[in-house]
Parts: sequence; structure tokens; C-alpha cells
Amino acid sequence: MLKKYAATLQRHGVDICSSQILAEVLERFPNTVTVRQLAKKTGKSDQYIENKVKAMQQRDIPVQIKSGKRQHYVQTSLFEPVSWILKEKENAEMTLADIQKIEMNGDREINKKKKIVERIYKEYLEDMEELIDRWYSLRLIQQLKDD
Repeated sequence: MLKKYAATLQRHGVDICSSQILAEVLERFPNTVTVRQLAKKTGKSDQYIENKVKAMQQRDIPVQIKSGKRQHYVQTSLFEPVSWILKEKENAEMTLADIQKIEMNGDREINKKKKIVERIYKEYLEDMEELIDRWYSLRLIQQLKDD
């Protein structure tokens, strides 16, 4: 399993089991993984795995359950790791908006630090937007979504 990838997902707020599922499915890409294999690997029940995948889908994580003749299969696309970059941009935008709502007070040191944090977020977002715009103009993201 992609242990470092699973650990990264946990930092994004994905629970341990879901991060294990995503790492396992991505590691076997483009092949699918049966729900039963994932259940065995994680020590959970088939139903628990299916519920976790459905919960991930509700969080807009690109993962699918497909029905086979005898088993259900879980699959993702190579867009999945890129989707976290796009979500990170959204989170940074929300954080910047929250930072901008903080009112200045009489403490010069705190006001200075607020301005520094605000500047860091603005520059970070400008660079991210430039990159993401380039990826979209080159249709790179669309090509990944078409999997």
C-alpha cells in the first residue's frame, strides 16, 4: 500500500480506513479492487467498506463502486490525487476570507502578523490560480477527469 499517500490523505481530514482504501485502489490503478479484498486488507466488513466509499463520494472524492457479477469493485482515477490540489485551493480561499474578516486591533505586533499571514495566503493563491489556469488551458485536468 502507498503508506505515505495514505498518511497524506489523513492530513486532509480523511479517516484512516478511507485513506487506506484510496491508497490501495490507487496503487492497483487501472485495475479495480474488490470490496472483499479491501475489507480483508483493512480488517473491516464488506458493508463498512461500501459505506466508506459512499461517504467519500459524498465528499466529492473521485472513487466509484461498480457492480460485478458476483462482487462489488472499487475504482478511482488518476484525477483523485489532483483533486486534493483543487480542494486545497478552495480551502486556502476560505481561510483567506476568514483572515480578512479579522479586525485590526491596537496591538501593532498582532496587526503586523495578520498582514504577513494575509500576504502569504494571497501570494500562495495567486501562484495556485496561475498553475491551475495553465493546467485547464492545456486541458490536463479535463484529460484526467475523462478516465
